[in-house]
This record gives sequence, C-alpha cells and structure tokens, in this order.
Amino acid sequence: MNRDETSAQLSRLLMRRSSFVRSLAERPRDKRGLADDLDTSRSTVDRVVRELLDAGLAERVEGRYQLTSVGRCALGAYDECLDSLRGVHAARDLLSMLPADAPLDPAFLTGATVHTSTPNIPDSAIQELFSSIEHAERVYGVAPVALVGQLRPFYETATAGGTVVEMIIADELFDRLVAAPSSRTVIEDQLRHESVTLYRGSVPFRFGLWVTESEAGIVVYTDTGVGGVARNDTKAAVEWANEQFETLRENAERLTLDSLDEVTDDG
Repeated sequence: MNRDETSAQLSRLLMRRSSFVRSLAERPRDKRGLADDLDTSRSTVDRVVRELLDAGLAERVEGRYQLTSVGRCALGAYDECLDSLRGVHAARDLLSMLPADAPLDPAFLTGATVHTSTPNIPDSAIQELFSSIEHAERVYGVAPVALVGQLRPFYETATAGGTVVEMIIADELFDRLVAAPSSRTVIEDQLRHESVTLYRGSVPFRFGLWVTESEAGIVVYTDTGVGGVARNDTKAAVEWANEQFETLRENAERLTLDSLDEVTDDG
C-alpha cells in the first residue's frame, strides 16, 4: 500500500471512529468504560479497539487503552482539516465571487468571520474593514481595486490615532487614481502624512488585503461594489497576510510627491 492509500485509510478510520478516538484522548479507558461512555455494544468496542490498535493509534497499558503519540498527532491533524473545511464552507458565498485560481490559503479561512453585502445595507461589509483598522497600531494593505469614494474615509480612519500605514497600490489602479483630480488629491495628502507610506507595483490577485498587528482581512469586489469581507485574528491568518504583503513590497516602487509629478508630466 502506498503512502496516499495509507493516508486515505487513516482518514477514513478517524472519520468513522472519531468518537472513540476522542474518548481515548480524554483519558485511558477499558473496554467496559468505552461501551458505557459511548453507549455502544461490547462487540462494537471490540471491533473498534482492534482497528485502532492495528492502525497504531492506540495501545493497551495495564488493562486500559490510550492513544499513542501517533494517535494524538493524527487526531490533531484531522481536527485541523475539519476546521479548514468549516472555514471554506462558511466563506463559500464570498469565494464564489473570486476567480478559481485566487491564491487564498486555507489557513486564512480557518476561523474567519465572513460578512457579505446586502442590497438593503450595501456598506455593511466595508465597515468591517474600518472597524478592524481604526484602533490598530499599524496597517499594511494591498489594493488591486478601490472604490474612489472610500479612499479618504479609509485613510482618515486608519491614521486617526497615529497608525502607521503602508499600502501597495496596483499599477493599473494607481494610474486611474492619479488621473482623476479627486482621488489624486487623496494620494497627495497621504504622501504628505508622516505615518503613511505608499507603493505602486504589480498585484497578482483581485481581492483587497489588509493586516494589522492582530488581525488580517480580505475585501472581495464585484462589478457593483464590495461583495464581502472576511476577517481573521488567528496567528496563521496574520502570518499568511504579512507574507503576501512583504513579498509584494519587495518588488514595489515607493511613491513620493516627486514621483507623482513625474506621472503627470509623462501623461
């Protein structure tokens, strides 16, 4: 049996016998204890215990059964997989708004809170972004798309308490923003702000991304505006978002008022 077949077999065993595995994870038990605690027959207990022993998930010690280190690690991996699947399921409406190749890590979706816009409250989702950043010490962001009307509220919210802001603006979006007087003014004001650093560069995905010292989030856009937002404060989600930002920043161009004038002159 090859490695994939062994993994699949182990996964099926954990799925079918999870109640037994979790029971043994709590404390060692004998067969009578398992039968009583799980309200099942002794013949079923005999069969399951044999399966767990054969798979190396459990061992018999002084007349009682307990999980081996393999069993505990397998249960932990199984639970992580379940958490990831729950995260994907909870975000299914949001994910359906993205291309199939969107580079979202399941680690970001695990434990995420998802908010989708509704016709009667169209700005409800974007308010989740503002709520996340308004008390942050630092905000890193990536903007492949933007709602021009939200530019100034975003920066005012982010910098109200002296927050350090670094934002990467996609090349195509940047060109559009500086071509319009109203949005260009917002960019100029932010470049004069001592706690704001702006970059332009290539962004290979179409969702907005932000990360603070304690939370990460994405903004999904549709043809009619913001489709939804997902927020996650787990360590794995924050690490993933930081990695995305830092990778893009390495190849991005830092913007200055002089470079903004050069764009205008070239135009």
